[in-house]
Amino acid sequence: MQDPKRSADLAKYLNKERKYANRAIKRFKDTQASIANDMLRATEVEKVPPPIETQSGNFVYYSKTSTNGSKLYCRRLVANANSEQILVDSSMLAAEHGCEIKNVLVSDNHRYIGCMVTDNDGPHTETCNLMVYLIEDTGKAKHLETLTDVFNFVFGTDEMLFYTVLNDKLRAHKICCHQIGKPQHTDTDIFTEQDDECFVDVTRTKDAKFIIINSSTLDSSEVRVFPVSDIVLEKAGKPNTKLLRSRQRGVEYFADHYGEEFVILTNSPLDDSLLSLKSHTLPFRLMKAPSACPESGNWRELLSVAEDEKIEDVEIFRDYIMITVKRQGRPAVIVHDRVANTNAELQLPNRGNCVVRPGANPQFDTTIARLSFSSPVHMDSVIEYNLKTLKACKQWASVPLHMDTDEYVIHRECVENNNVSIPMTLIHHKSVDLAHGLPTLLRVYGAYGVSLEPEFRLEDIPLLLRGWVIVLAHVRGGSELGREWYSAGKGQNKSNSVSDLLHCAQSLLERGWTTPEKLAVAGISAGGLVVGAALNRSPEYFRAAALHVPFVDPLSAMLNPDLPLTKVETAEWGNPATSVSDYKTIQSYAPYDNVRNARSDRPSILVTAGGLDQRVSVWQPAKWVARLRDRGGYSSATGAQLLFFPRRNEGHFYSEANRDDGGYIKVHSLVNTFLIESVAGNI
Repeated sequence: MQDPKRSADLAKYLNKERKYANRAIKRFKDTQASIANDMLRATEVEKVPPPIETQSGNFVYYSKTSTNGSKLYCRRLVANANSEQILVDSSMLAAEHGCEIKNVLVSDNHRYIGCMVTDNDGPHTETCNLMVYLIEDTGKAKHLETLTDVFNFVFGTDEMLFYTVLNDKLRAHKICCHQIGKPQHTDTDIFTEQDDECFVDVTRTKDAKFIIINSSTLDSSEVRVFPVSDIVLEKAGKPNTKLLRSRQRGVEYFADHYGEEFVILTNSPLDDSLLSLKSHTLPFRLMKAPSACPESGNWRELLSVAEDEKIEDVEIFRDYIMITVKRQGRPAVIVHDRVANTNAELQLPNRGNCVVRPGANPQFDTTIARLSFSSPVHMDSVIEYNLKTLKACKQWASVPLHMDTDEYVIHRECVENNNVSIPMTLIHHKSVDLAHGLPTLLRVYGAYGVSLEPEFRLEDIPLLLRGWVIVLAHVRGGSELGREWYSAGKGQNKSNSVSDLLHCAQSLLERGWTTPEKLAVAGISAGGLVVGAALNRSPEYFRAAALHVPFVDPLSAMLNPDLPLTKVETAEWGNPATSVSDYKTIQSYAPYDNVRNARSDRPSILVTAGGLDQRVSVWQPAKWVARLRDRGGYSSATGAQLLFFPRRNEGHFYSEANRDDGGYIKVHSLVNTFLIESVAGNI
C-alpha cells in the first residue's frame, strides 16, 4: 500500500472503508446527537472570565472573543484602561487572506506583530506563513510582508527576526535572519544543521540579551548563543556563536540568561567519565555559568531536586527562579529565592490532581508569576502567585455551568508488573461503586517521554456523565516518573509499555472494577502502537478500541529512509536497517506483524487516519486494517466490527476537530458513540 505507483488503488480502498464505516455508525445518530449536546453544554460557563492580560513595557496585551466568535488580539496603555486598540481580527484575516492564526508575537519596540498562519483551503502541512504587520500610531495594524515556509520564529532586534525552516523530511534544519521590509530571498542563513537526526530551534533569553540556537535529537542537545547586539553590529554575515557543550548521546540541556550569568537545565553528569552513553538516566538539575564564558567547563550547580522529582520547566525572574517538577508523577512548584538562597513550595489547586505549567511570564523584574492549571473536570485556568508570599493572588477560571466539579473523584492507584509499580489515574463520579463492574475507558500513550496528563478532555465529559470510569495508564515510555521511566519504555525496552498497559487492564478486571464486556481502550499515534500490540496479545481483555492516526507498522516505517523523520526516530525505536537486534525487537511487538488469525474474542475497533499525515502515513493504518480483515474475526456473525475512517484532507495534527465550527465535537462525539454502543453490545 505504500507503493506510490498504487496510489489510485489505495484511494479506492480508503473510499470503500470510509463508506462502510459511515453506514455502520449512521444508525446511532441519536446517540451521537446526545453526546454532542453534552459536549456543547460542557463548554457553557456561568461567567466568562475577563481576558488574561500580559504587561510588556507601556502596554497591556490580551485576546478576547467578539460577539460574532472572532478572536481579537488587542492592547491598551497601562495607564489608560479605556485605550483599547484591536490589532488583529482573526475573522477579517480569514476573509482577506483565507488563513487562520496559529501564533502571535509582538516586537520589543511594540511596532511590529508577527502572525503565524496556515492556509484554510490548502494542504495542512506543518509549515506556516509568517505575516508581519506594522502597528501604526492609530493602533491599526498594516500588513507589510509575508514570509513563506516558516516553522517557528522569534523577534531579535527592533527591525530583525529569526525563523526556522523545515526540509522535505519535516526536520527543522536551518535558521534564517530576516530584516523587516527586505525581500525574503535576501535573508541570511545563520545556522544549518547537517545531521539528519537533529532538529533546530531558535529562541531568545528572557532578558532579551541573547539569541539561543538549540540543535537537538530525541536524547541529546547542542546549544549555541550569541548576543542580540551582534546582529545590530553585523547587518551582514553570520554572528559569532558560543557553543555551551558539545553534543553527547544521552545528555540534554537548555539555557536561559539573567544578569551576568546563564542558567542551564541539564542532566549532564558532574564527571563526563561517569556517563554511559547507552543507559544514561541522571536527573535534571540547574547549573549556572558566567556570561563571558558559558562553556560547560565553567558550569556550577545552582539547584538540584530530590531523587523522586523530575524538573519539567524553569522560569527565571530577577529575584526568583520558579521550578515546575513532577514528584512521583504529581506536579509541584518550587520557588527558589535567589537573594536568600532558600526554597519554598506553592500550594497547588485540586490537591495536586491536575496539570500545572508555567503561563505567560514575559516580565523579568516582577514578583508575580502565572501558572496554567487544568484537571479532568476543570477547564483550562490561569492562576497568579506572589513569589514573595507564596500566595495565589488572582485567578482566571471558567466554571462549567452544567457540571458540579465537586461531584467527581480523581485518585491514583498502582499496579505491579514484575516488581515495577505502574501508576494509574482514575476519574469518575463519586456516586459510582467501582465494585459493580463499570464501563471504563483506558487511555494510554507511553512514548517520547511524553506524560499522559490528568487534564481536561472535553470528549471525556459525556462518558463521565453516563457513569463511565476514565483511567489513565502511566506506562513506561512516558516521563511521569522521570527520565528513567522514559528510558525503560523505548528502544529495546518498548515492550514494557505494552506489558504495563495489559497489567493495568488485568488489574481493573481482577479488582472487579470493570469487565471484559465493558472495558474499552484508546491510543493516539504512538499510543496507538501500544494499543495495537496489546490487542494482539490479549484481545480478550477489551470490548472496544479506538485508535487515532496509529503508528501500527513501525518496522516498515523505520526501514524506509525516504519517509519523513525515519532518521530522527531511531533514538526512540532503534535502527532496524543496521541492527539485527533492533529489527527483531520491533518485529516482536509491531501491531501489523503480529496480527493473529481469527479469534472469537476480538474487540470492535475504530481507526482514524489522515490522507495528508506526514508523520504516520495513511497506508500504515490502512495496511493494519486490511490485515485484520484478512485474518478474519470481523463480521456480523462474530459481533465484532472494524470501522476505518480515513479522512482525505487531514494531517497528523490538523483535522476536522481543529475547526472552529464544531468540528471537535463532531469528531469526538462519533468516537464516543462507537465506544458507548460497543460496550452496550450494539456494535
